[in-house]
Amino acid sequence: MAASQRRHPGAVTPAAEEIAAAIETWREEAPAPLVVAIDGHGAAGKTTLAAQLSIALDAMVIHLDEYLHDAQESADPRPMAEYYAWQALRDEALEPAISWLQADPEGWGGAGLILVEGVSSGAPALADLVHRAVFVSTPEPLRLERLHDRISDEEWDEEWLYAERLYFASRPPDSFDLVVSGSA
Repeated sequence: MAASQRRHPGAVTPAAEEIAAAIETWREEAPAPLVVAIDGHGAAGKTTLAAQLSIALDAMVIHLDEYLHDAQESADPRPMAEYYAWQALRDEALEPAISWLQADPEGWGGAGLILVEGVSSGAPALADLVHRAVFVSTPEPLRLERLHDRISDEEWDEEWLYAERLYFASRPPDSFDLVVSGSA
């Protein structure tokens, strides 16, 4: 599972605790393994939360960024489709992880939990495989400050930000199963 990895975060934030509590409830309602999307705008705090949850809950994490590429024309009219290799993500990471955990429920520590982390992880392209979706809400000024700290001016992509806005216009926060703050 090259797309799956564990990261070692610092202290668990209140948002991670809130997601963990929700996951415990969702586990009672969904088949194993439970697949949870950790979605939100770029630099909202998704990766940090997924890392904290991977340690706290012994969850497998699949990062959408591993299937990100430069914008390419796509026949798929949905926002963000031109940026992600959705089929590769499904074929190489998500479907094999689900199959593996179904075949070996004690695998990956027996947690039976897969977190799909990244912008548009709750998108329709993955909806048949994702059981629950979390939106990480972070004020735009803080997100943009974080983004400017991470990427150079040459890498700045206004078209990406526009595609993000379109995606979240079609998938507003109230359409998610849970909304948490990424400000911490």
